[in-house]
Amino acid sequence: MERKVCFIVILSFSQFIFSQQFKVTGKVINKKNDIIEFAEVLLMSKDSTIIKNELSDEKGLFSINTENGAYILQIKRLKDIVYTKNIEINKNVDLGNITIENIQDIKEVVLNSRKKLIERKVDRLVFNVENSISATGGDATDALRNTPNIRVQNEQISMIGKNGMSLMIDDRMVQLSGEELINFLRTIKSDDIKSIEVITNPPAKYDAEGNSGIVNIKLKKAEKNSISGNLKSSYTQATYALGNIGGGLNYQKGKLTVTSNINYSNGSFAPYQEYTLSYPNYTWFETNRTRSFQNSLSGRLALDYQVSKKTTMGIEYMGALSKPLRKGNNTSHIYNSIKTLDSLVITPSRIEMNRRTHSLNLHSVTKLDSLGKQFSVDVDYFKYISDTNNDFNTNTFLPDNTPVFNRYIAASNISNQNVDIYSAKMDYEFPLQWANLSFGAKVSFINNNSGASYFDTTNMVSVFDPTKSNIFNYKENTQAVYFSGLKNLSEKWDIQLGLRLENTQTKGYSETVNETTKNNYTKLFPTFYLTYKANENSTFGLNYNKRIDRPGYSKLNPFRFYSSSYNYSEGNPFLQPFFTDNIEFSHIYKNFYTAIYGSYLKNGIDEVTYVSNGSISQIVKPNNFYDQKTVGLIESFTFNKLTFWESNNQLNVYYSKTTSEILNTVPNIDNWTMSFNSNNSFNLNKSKTIKVELNFNYQSPSVAGSYKLSSFYYFDTGFKFLFLKNKLQTAVNFMDIFRTNKTTFTQIVSGIKQENYNYSDTQKFRISVVWNFGKAIKTEKKQRSNEEEKTRTT
Repeated sequence: MERKVCFIVILSFSQFIFSQQFKVTGKVINKKNDIIEFAEVLLMSKDSTIIKNELSDEKGLFSINTENGAYILQIKRLKDIVYTKNIEINKNVDLGNITIENIQDIKEVVLNSRKKLIERKVDRLVFNVENSISATGGDATDALRNTPNIRVQNEQISMIGKNGMSLMIDDRMVQLSGEELINFLRTIKSDDIKSIEVITNPPAKYDAEGNSGIVNIKLKKAEKNSISGNLKSSYTQATYALGNIGGGLNYQKGKLTVTSNINYSNGSFAPYQEYTLSYPNYTWFETNRTRSFQNSLSGRLALDYQVSKKTTMGIEYMGALSKPLRKGNNTSHIYNSIKTLDSLVITPSRIEMNRRTHSLNLHSVTKLDSLGKQFSVDVDYFKYISDTNNDFNTNTFLPDNTPVFNRYIAASNISNQNVDIYSAKMDYEFPLQWANLSFGAKVSFINNNSGASYFDTTNMVSVFDPTKSNIFNYKENTQAVYFSGLKNLSEKWDIQLGLRLENTQTKGYSETVNETTKNNYTKLFPTFYLTYKANENSTFGLNYNKRIDRPGYSKLNPFRFYSSSYNYSEGNPFLQPFFTDNIEFSHIYKNFYTAIYGSYLKNGIDEVTYVSNGSISQIVKPNNFYDQKTVGLIESFTFNKLTFWESNNQLNVYYSKTTSEILNTVPNIDNWTMSFNSNNSFNLNKSKTIKVELNFNYQSPSVAGSYKLSSFYYFDTGFKFLFLKNKLQTAVNFMDIFRTNKTTFTQIVSGIKQENYNYSDTQKFRISVVWNFGKAIKTEKKQRSNEEEKTRTT
């Protein structure tokens, strides 16, 4: 009912806006009777306030809809007013041919400027990946690791000082999280990324998903009137080697734009983990040595066509095929109360995976006038398929390596996941004289089918075990409408208000236990922004929003995934979404950015490793069980006074307190945290063809949900060389130079301390080569006199 009311209000508002309007038409020509294409036609009030703005078409014609009244009609060329006329409108007006004198042809001017590595705007931080040396030759996860305020760790991406986030690619939400999201991002190469936007407090236009903000990855596009491309290759050496080869071809001429790329990766790396459980009477110390193989092919093809002067339509496909393999050896040392080795539990495993990702987008943008009115539609389909076969065996030995009788177990744990996501949205930008309005709607339909089968192979015969198997189906449908308005209160004050309404229905069905879990909830998500521009160098901002974070599909699935016969993880179909309120006060002064922020997270989700004194089993399961309050200060400074050196530095100091609802199992924790990162880029010669980058990151002990995280730091450096008029680019990178990017997660459950040490094989060397080629495409010259105005339509 609430959704219907919102749609009726929007429709009624649109009908009111377009009622009682008349049309002003005309044709713009020069004294030779040649048409003037893309002339800028302005309709202004008597006090010279611009009411409407339009461009003449390829026939020199223009048409403006407006209400009755007295107006001034102006036609401009560059900054010059070439025609002015007072008109009275109380009916449709046809001005006929409007002859403009002294129009000269304008030659094409191309301006090339290098953007800063990091740009700070009022509502977001922009990391220009194409200018980063450290991100060259890697994938999207490498680019995110180099993005200020972003942390990539343990198959999770988050903002420093906050929990969770959502990710978009070219303003389109990616409905994946956790390991599934990491695997998808590894198919996108950093050389295909233009920039990464970190939006800490998103406006109402964006989905409310992601409790702390949105990261938007912008991919590169084809340049105007050109055919271009690149060939690229990289070699990465960590513990083992990883190679990548790929290329792209882009075309743009007239109304057609084509962008494409393809990439292939093959190699491996070796993450390492240690896990310590401190029981009262004994200690469980576990090491997990893994070799993870990558073998993936990915590609992208995008076509855009300008079907009319005002409307552009397009289609984009992104796909990836990968067959990763993970070989592991899990060794558990069990010590008695006097620290003497009691027994060994050894579990070798081989995990074979087959993943396919397909993403299809249809989009259309219609520019209603040159003042910014536009209507856009996006229709998306996303499919993710993952098949996993985990073969493992567990054997128990005495300290002298003698096998313990009847303790050998072997099994095959097979799982599959099939995710289909359909979504469609419309956005309407409607700037008026008194405010800039925008509104829209979105619907999404998610279907996730997953299953797990457990086969006991201890006796060399595969025996199905239904008690450790499951088939799970999850459906989620969401309908949303939003409205947002931006008002200039004065030359110094701006205010923006937004409201988003989302209604979600979920249904989880476990076929094995014949259990169904349903949810249906409607929530409002307000946003508020207030900006005060004291002068050209100083701007203050205050903003607030409310966000939602829904559990990932794998966390909802109650199937068990075994890492050994004593260790397994399982999902929880009863998980509920949790909500976060965010507020931030910021100040930008020249190259300084300061922000004070706070957030309150309610009913958060985290994984708990359940252990007890009477059992050696370790069960990892997610639950809604904690609230978290965070307050912090961000200080950012860019130093660029020297032509050869640019330095971007950010300090973040914050306090987090986690309050547990299951105190008897997981206690409350709190901590002060300080993080600092510095990105420095140097030009080593006058022609700027030799560059070096030196980056430093540090974080003191922190709180991550119900875990305490140890401090860590690391240095990265890189060199870039440009040859053949910058067409050939070579980069050499050294990541985690001193092998210090290591962390320990600590959690206390039922009085038992758990410590998980993690090193993701981040010390590595990479060399990459990119050859860019292309040329401009000559276009047919027409008799036109307003080339600069024409560029505004692109």
